[in-house]
Amino acid sequence: MTTLIAFQGPDFAILGADSQVTDGDKRIISPSTPKIVKLKKYLLAVSGDCRPGDVLTYNWTPPAYDGTNPVTFMGKKIIPSIIAAFKLQGFDYTKEGISYSYLLAFAGNVFEIGDDLSVTQSADGLYGVGSGSAYALGALAGQVPSIGKAEILHALAIAAKYDINTCAPFQIEVQRV
Repeated sequence: MTTLIAFQGPDFAILGADSQVTDGDKRIISPSTPKIVKLKKYLLAVSGDCRPGDVLTYNWTPPAYDGTNPVTFMGKKIIPSIIAAFKLQGFDYTKEGISYSYLLAFAGNVFEIGDDLSVTQSADGLYGVGSGSAYALGALAGQVPSIGKAEILHALAIAAKYDINTCAPFQIEVQRV
């Protein structure tokens, strides 16, 4: 399992992730395969089934952001480009039982992408996906709007303490506008 969290500030986005991979009854600590990757001017955080995350991490070229409304850009450009990458790599994203979630940041905006390729944004700027995200979000909830690296790191540590599927070392990435 995974814990991914993010905060969208006024002129930045900050994403955090643990490094545990859970495969059935195996617990693998894997800092060499980060859950947050930089793709051009994007930050992509992946959780859930590995195959769709690998397709995006290694085979997806996100479109250049054109400065239009970010929500519209997600629907008209980002999601179709993700679908195209899935199809090109032979991944059937419509298959029953597939489970994944992503956090995507560009131009200081954060979006959650569900396994049905739905797109959401949070009114308070806080985002969390994965098994430990409720603990991490709880740790951050009273700290909006002054969330930085230290607060993200603390929230991930809280998640690791209470969620058996979350483990250090932690990864934190910041994107400034």
